[in-house]
Amino acid sequence: MDNNTARVARPFQTLEELYSSLEALETWPEICKLRDSAEYVYNGEEISLGENLENLTKLSRRKQPKTIVCHDMKGGYLEDKFIDGSSANDSYAFYHWSIIDIFIYFSHYTVTIPPFGWIQTAHKHGVKILGTVITERTDGEKVWEKVLSSVEETKKFADTLILLAKHFKFEGWLLNIENKINPKDMEQLKYFIQYLTYGIHSEIDNAEIIWYDSVTSDGSLLWQNKLNEKNLDFFEICDGIFLNYNWTGPGLLESRSIAERTDRVTDIYVGLDVWGRGCPGGGGFNSIEAIKKIREYDLSVAIFAPGWTHEYFNGHTFELLENIFWAQLTPYMYIHVPIYENEVFSTSFCHGYGEKFFYNGESQETSSAFYNLALQETQISVPNYQLRFTYVNIPEAKKDKDKKDHKLPVCLFETPFQVIQTQGNEINIIEKPEKQIYIKYFTKYSYNGGGCIQINVTRPQYHR
Repeated sequence: MDNNTARVARPFQTLEELYSSLEALETWPEICKLRDSAEYVYNGEEISLGENLENLTKLSRRKQPKTIVCHDMKGGYLEDKFIDGSSANDSYAFYHWSIIDIFIYFSHYTVTIPPFGWIQTAHKHGVKILGTVITERTDGEKVWEKVLSSVEETKKFADTLILLAKHFKFEGWLLNIENKINPKDMEQLKYFIQYLTYGIHSEIDNAEIIWYDSVTSDGSLLWQNKLNEKNLDFFEICDGIFLNYNWTGPGLLESRSIAERTDRVTDIYVGLDVWGRGCPGGGGFNSIEAIKKIREYDLSVAIFAPGWTHEYFNGHTFELLENIFWAQLTPYMYIHVPIYENEVFSTSFCHGYGEKFFYNGESQETSSAFYNLALQETQISVPNYQLRFTYVNIPEAKKDKDKKDHKLPVCLFETPFQVIQTQGNEINIIEKPEKQIYIKYFTKYSYNGGGCIQINVTRPQYHR
């Protein structure tokens, strides 16, 4: 593929670039409709126990905490930007769709459009997908000075965001203002959020506008790390709030108490930064500590930058580490159930990449390594089959002089066929001599796509 002529998804860096592009927006291939899901979900903890799986408890989806994945990786628009795919089959992919509700594509461009492949596979699995509006520092202040300068300019920006979501067929926006706002413009900013939220719900089914916890009601850039009177005004006029990552237990309790007044507890998405950066638990494979605490208050969670499993380890043994990461968190998730009606269900479980492309079980003669998230097929419901137990040991300093040193945790994981130890971004894998029945993702063959599920048994005659 010639990258100079390939079709790509593009963000918008300035308002001028955005407005000048509206008359000639690119036409993408047809995007599938957001798949409906059942009104009930299953508790991940109940599934993880592995008992009575034939009679799982059905819980009202509306009443359970939700999960956002906010995908931020190396600035965004990597190999995923290519609408027709690329040959970089070692790129990052997310495929545990049944345990999340919303996928946000994040970058630091002013207006971030989710690439085609992400929209397609999210919709295929019944997951909403949002773009990002972000402004930062002095340039960000200038953007909002322009947008909030008049009712006409405010409506123009909001209407443009609605138009983009309709044209590219995604469900809404994360609003992330990382700069001060002139106090005299705060009422106009609230008008913008309210106008955008009402307008997008009028135009798009299942729309969402999520506010990021940054600017306060007086225009200050001051992260609250909780829902309180300084950011409540924004929460009340949109669909949810994404809290900053440096929260505390008492802050979450306060957030819940405020949201209970209007029965909106699950519209609070507590930030969990997988890179750590001040988040309780320190992120990484210890992200489980943060989500445990969040779920104690029955709050929703926004998991930021889970592509850490690929980026931090430079793509080495990605699928194994990805499965371990999500298997740990699954007991604190709720598994939604996509609805398949009046259609033939089939899947090869392709992750959207492979060493070759197969069609009806035959390798295509001209095929080579590929990466195309739009080709991802329906995935298994939960990743728990990968994990037996986890152990995290954060070394303590034995002497005062050692306390200044940053100690990397040692993490030990066991699957039915391997023991995996990580320390920092170093990985040690020990194969088990006697393997029980297990399944794993296999990339050497597929019926359709570039991979399939391999079932391994100790007795070849065993099958069901």
